[in-house]
Amino acid sequence: MSAPNNTSSGPESQTPPQTQTSPEMFELNEKKDYDTTNAPVSDDEHKEIGVGRVEAFNKVLYQSGKKGKILLWLLGVSIGLTMFAYALDMGITTTIFGTLAASTFGVHSQLGTVNTAGQIIRAISKPFIGKLADITSRPTTYVVVLVFYAVGFAVAASASGFTSYVIGICFTSVGKSGLDLLSDIIVADLTPLEWRGFFSACLALPFIVTVPVNGFIAEGFYEDWRWGLGMFAILVPVLLLPAIFTLYTMQRRGEKAGMVTMADSKDVRTGRSEATPKNLTYWAKLAYRGLIDIDIVGLILLGFAFSLILLPITLAKSAKGGWNNPSMVAMIVVGFVILILFGLYEYFLAPKPMMTKRILQNRAFIAGVIIHIFNQMASSVRNTYFSSYILIIKEWTTYQWTIFLGITTMGLCLVGPIVGLIHRVSHRYKGLMIFGAAARILGYGLLISPNGMMTEDTARLVAAQLIFCLSSLNVVGVRVGVQASVPHDDIASLISIITLWSTLGSSVGSAIATSIWTEQMVDQMHVELPDVDDTTIDTIYGNIKTLKKYDFFDPIRQGSIRAYSIVNGHITIVSIVFACIPLIASFFMPNFYLGKQQNAVNNKGLDGEVVDVPKNGVTDANNTQTEPATFMQKMAALYRK
Repeated sequence: MSAPNNTSSGPESQTPPQTQTSPEMFELNEKKDYDTTNAPVSDDEHKEIGVGRVEAFNKVLYQSGKKGKILLWLLGVSIGLTMFAYALDMGITTTIFGTLAASTFGVHSQLGTVNTAGQIIRAISKPFIGKLADITSRPTTYVVVLVFYAVGFAVAASASGFTSYVIGICFTSVGKSGLDLLSDIIVADLTPLEWRGFFSACLALPFIVTVPVNGFIAEGFYEDWRWGLGMFAILVPVLLLPAIFTLYTMQRRGEKAGMVTMADSKDVRTGRSEATPKNLTYWAKLAYRGLIDIDIVGLILLGFAFSLILLPITLAKSAKGGWNNPSMVAMIVVGFVILILFGLYEYFLAPKPMMTKRILQNRAFIAGVIIHIFNQMASSVRNTYFSSYILIIKEWTTYQWTIFLGITTMGLCLVGPIVGLIHRVSHRYKGLMIFGAAARILGYGLLISPNGMMTEDTARLVAAQLIFCLSSLNVVGVRVGVQASVPHDDIASLISIITLWSTLGSSVGSAIATSIWTEQMVDQMHVELPDVDDTTIDTIYGNIKTLKKYDFFDPIRQGSIRAYSIVNGHITIVSIVFACIPLIASFFMPNFYLGKQQNAVNNKGLDGEVVDVPKNGVTDANNTQTEPATFMQKMAALYRK
């Protein structure tokens, strides 16, 4: 990571410069400046103290010579290792091992149900993990994430039935939620806006390595996916330990120097308490306040509502009587009732509502949430059964299958840092966002044949996978734009909330895909395989590995391919509809100037000093013109706003 060189201006930057003869002298000076006393301090003063203390550490980190640079690089490498673990997990356990495990238990059609449940848990756990990092510290939160990961993989790998497998996967969902959330927060702590997109995108670079590696792993564990999951129970702790050690080291150094770091809890970072051992009463009060801060009642209501609405959609076909089963309808009705109660509670009763007026009036946040939700819905709808489709329609090896599925992942990771560098040079992002959203729609369109079926043509499939890589232009841009719209103190909460809603969007997408699959696939197989008995159809419907064993030109295999193409075509059309909404929402994103500031609200740099930022939009000459603006000038001004 390169150190930012902030240019300061304004009244807050006119303090006499401190002489920095050594890191130790600097640390002692900062300890004196930011030492806390026993005098009562207001919340606003706490906030100022906290900002100053974190900025002091940032100065040490970036300006204390070799020691600071070594610590910065160690942090970067350790975070990279955690994302390597995350990349391995995301690239194979869900798309590959999940498909194989569901087939082993004869419930391949319920793959979307597992994904839906896991995504709901990932969504609801985001605020918990964010608040845990505030109450305890970043490294302690990593330890909790590690425990969920290890236990989850161990349970899933040793599962004797589908239920225990799902329980294990739900545990790992908490781990996934924690890894990407903590990494995003740390990058936001350490980078100015002009580099935010680049370093945020660099978090995904491990996928470039893991995509080809996952091909070998999938091929090696195709017949025994349990050993593949068990491997992660060992591998993930090994890769997370360096980050835990580095952050604890930073925390300890900060305590010795009388400062705090991004590794500390929020109370320590904001000056509410010192980094000293606390008694049980303190932790109990802190935990209670934390539950109020994350709106625990609202989260529970929201989680139950989405679960009761989405899970029946995925389970109705396999339930006795289908939609005629009263329990299916009852669950959905109760789910919507709870969703209404959630809205009423948030508006009238919540001590700290999830969506405050300040957030609801933030145009960047609202547009960003819409973009995230529908991007995730579109991707989740297509991806849920896409790997199954490719496995059946192509005579590819397991390695080739895995590599093809990873093309988009690898491309997104390559394009992302390039987008970040364009942000660094152009200092804008909105135009790239619009282009990326349009490219995503084109990619979905390539997958659909004129007859409405999903294409089987390899060239079009590969072209679509490559075009999807351009969606990084939209994804990186919206991430930077939303983070720029709030002050530094709110960044962790904002990331938690926006990922909560985007992950819920994924769960909705999985539920929709599963509903289409379970409602249509068996009937379509009966149409395409009229001479095949029901037992055989039920077997190949529930176990994709059994279907794969049929010769490619066997009538059963060919009839199944036609059925798969028809149903996946319907699924992809839904993705196209969802993908149009982020394109529209991208026009409503503000186009902040990305400079050396940490955010675009107060335009302060990482060291707390105000930086010069060019005016965003129309020049003074345009503002003082006497002639009425033309329609095109109004549209241009609205776009720049």
